[in-house]
Amino acid sequence: MAKCSTLDYVRFRVRLFAPRKNEDEGTIVEVQKRRGDTISFLRDCRAILNAAEGDGVDVPSEAVPVHIDFDMASAMAGELKMEEESGEDILTKEIGSAVGLILRDELDLNIMAFECLIALVDPLRTLPDVALNACKTIVANDSKDKSASEIRGAIAALLRNGSLHDDEGDAIISDFNEILKNLALCLLSKTFANMLNKRCLETAIQDNSEWFLDTLIPSLVDAVKSAKDRPHDALYASDCLSNLLRASKDLLKRADEENALSALEEAKAFGSTHHKSLANATEKGITMLESYS
Repeated sequence: MAKCSTLDYVRFRVRLFAPRKNEDEGTIVEVQKRRGDTISFLRDCRAILNAAEGDGVDVPSEAVPVHIDFDMASAMAGELKMEEESGEDILTKEIGSAVGLILRDELDLNIMAFECLIALVDPLRTLPDVALNACKTIVANDSKDKSASEIRGAIAALLRNGSLHDDEGDAIISDFNEILKNLALCLLSKTFANMLNKRCLETAIQDNSEWFLDTLIPSLVDAVKSAKDRPHDALYASDCLSNLLRASKDLLKRADEENALSALEEAKAFGSTHHKSLANATEKGITMLESYS
């Protein structure tokens, strides 16, 4: 068995197994992810398996959207039903299911909720219009929409306190909370990237400026400052800052007040020798803050 770690801080194990006596000759290769970004892991895993088969390393092609729509409650019960629904019905149902799981005390269900939301805001994993509306729902300042406020409240709790609940600080719960915080940052990163691409992020910031200015920017800067201990969190936080600063001069000013430039520069210095994706993610934010200063 080989224990591996990449420059993106992805950790995985490679095991080699001999075939059974009644099987054809050859070696079975197993690659098992332990920690880190799933996309980076899949890219490395594919390269390892291709090399094991003697096919060489494939150059990744442009991603092709895969639209996945499912009832999460049915999926949990093991009864997956595929049926045609409107985008609005899909969004309402999935957001409601995710919020229900966020409010549960079981940390594994909380993780499932954030994973569902991450898929929901990704236009490559669901319908593009559903993904964009999900992004808008999450950041919308709608006093009538309790789902949006519950999601933002959970994100704020994870970024500020590192947990959703008043948990005991044992090692297992701590690991779950680290995963949850990383998922919350990943959700924000994908949400802001999608909204910036569709040119609706600036409007969302204006409609909900207090949450962005007073809650989000300070928490994101703090996450960037933790780059040496939690580089994956810093990666997503840097992505968030880059997109937010491009969309709003008010957020650019707030980030400058929080000393975001020095935080990003330190994260880049660490990433340049330990985490290349983190180093790349900090560059846009650094450029914007340098020009603002």
